[in-house]
Amino acid sequence: MEMALHIAAFLVLGVLLGAGYFAVLRIEVGRIVGGQSARYAILIHVARLAAAALAFWLVAQSGAAALLAALGGFTLALATLKPLSTQ
Repeated sequence: MEMALHIAAFLVLGVLLGAGYFAVLRIEVGRIVGGQSARYAILIHVARLAAAALAFWLVAQSGAAALLAALGGFTLALATLKPLSTQ
C-alpha cells in the first residue's frame, strides 16, 4: 500500500512537471512566432530543459519506480494537450 501511494505521488508530480513544462513551451513558441528576441527564446529554452533535467534527476534519487511514475505522468500531461487525431 505504501509503495502504491509513493508511485501515485510521483505520478502526480510528473503530471504537474509536464503541465508546467508544456505551458512554458507554449509561451516560448508564442514569443518566437511573435517575432520577439531570439536571445530571450534561447534563454527560456535552456532554462526549461535544465529545469526538467534537474527535476527528473532529483526524482531518480528516489528510485526507478519513482522515475518511471514521474515520466509516465509527464507523458500523460503531453497526451492531454496533444490531440490524437484531427478529425
